[in-house]
Amino acid sequence: MRRLLFFVLLILALPATWAQTAPADNTQSPPQDQRPFFTRIRGLFDFDLPTIDPPGTIKLILHPHLGDFVRRDYLKLDGGLRWALNDHCEINPEASVYFTHGLGGSTADGYGVGEVRLGSKYILRQWPDANYETSVFLNVEVPVGHPPVDLTDGLNHFAPGFLVQHHSTRYPKLTTFSGAGFDLVSDSAIAGTPVRNQPLDDSTNVTAGAIYDLGQVKWTLAATYATTAGLGDTTEHFFYLRPSLLWYVPKKYTFNYKTQWIVGLGLRASWGPDGSELSISNRVRAEITFRQVLDKLRTRKPAPETGR
Repeated sequence: MRRLLFFVLLILALPATWAQTAPADNTQSPPQDQRPFFTRIRGLFDFDLPTIDPPGTIKLILHPHLGDFVRRDYLKLDGGLRWALNDHCEINPEASVYFTHGLGGSTADGYGVGEVRLGSKYILRQWPDANYETSVFLNVEVPVGHPPVDLTDGLNHFAPGFLVQHHSTRYPKLTTFSGAGFDLVSDSAIAGTPVRNQPLDDSTNVTAGAIYDLGQVKWTLAATYATTAGLGDTTEHFFYLRPSLLWYVPKKYTFNYKTQWIVGLGLRASWGPDGSELSISNRVRAEITFRQVLDKLRTRKPAPETGR
C-alpha cells in the first residue's frame, strides 16, 4: 500500500512530463522579474519551488552551524552542489560533515560524515495552466558513519512529491505555492535523535504557503499538515507553521565577491503527539556560482603562436 501510493504519484506526473516535449518556441517562461531567485534552505524553507538556475550553472552550497560552538562539542557543516542540468532538471547532492571543535567540556576527538542527501527536481513550466509552474521532486536522506547521536534522526528518508507555484499578476511581489508528498522512512543502524513532533513512520503531507519578495529581503510563510493515517502502523497527526525572513546580502557588503551570502531567521510552531512547541532557527549560508568561471574557460581562445 505505501509503495503503491508513490507509483501513483509518478504515474500522475508522467502526462505532464510528456507535455513538455513540445518545441521550445511554444512555451514562454514568466518574466524574469516575476521569478524570485529563491532556493531551498534546510531548517528555514524546506520546499522545492519550481525555480531553476540557467542551464549548466553549478553552485557550491556551504552552511556552517555556527551555533554549535556554544550548544555542542562539535561543529556541523552542511555542504553540497546544486547543478542545473538543463532548463527543466536539477540535482542537488549534499552531505553533513562534523568535527570536534574543542571549545566545550568534552575531550572527545572525532570527525567524519554523518549524513548524505540526494535531491532531484523536474520543472513543468506553464502546467497545469499558463500562470502556473510545477516541480516534481525526490529527496533521499541516509545517515552514515558514526555521527554524534543528535546530528541525525537515525532514519532513512525517501520523500517524493510535487509543488505548484503561482505568481500574482495583481501583486507582482507575491508568490503562492501548494503541494503534497510522502515521507517514507525506515530504521537505519545508526542511533539518532528525532525532533519533537516528527513522524517516525511513513506519512503523507500537504503544504500551502506564500513568499513576499522585496528583492534582497524575502518573507515566507508555510503551513504543513502531515499524517501517518493509511501508511503507518499507528495514526498520528502533525501540523506545522513556519514563518521566516531571508536576507540576500548585497555584494557591496561582501567586497563584491561572487559568493552570495544568505542570512535567515525563522520560527517553527508545531502541534502533534508530543504536544505543542515553538522554536527559533537562524541560518548563515554561502552560495558560490561556478557558471561564470566555466563560461570563461569555454570561450577562452588560445594565444596566437609567434614566429621565431
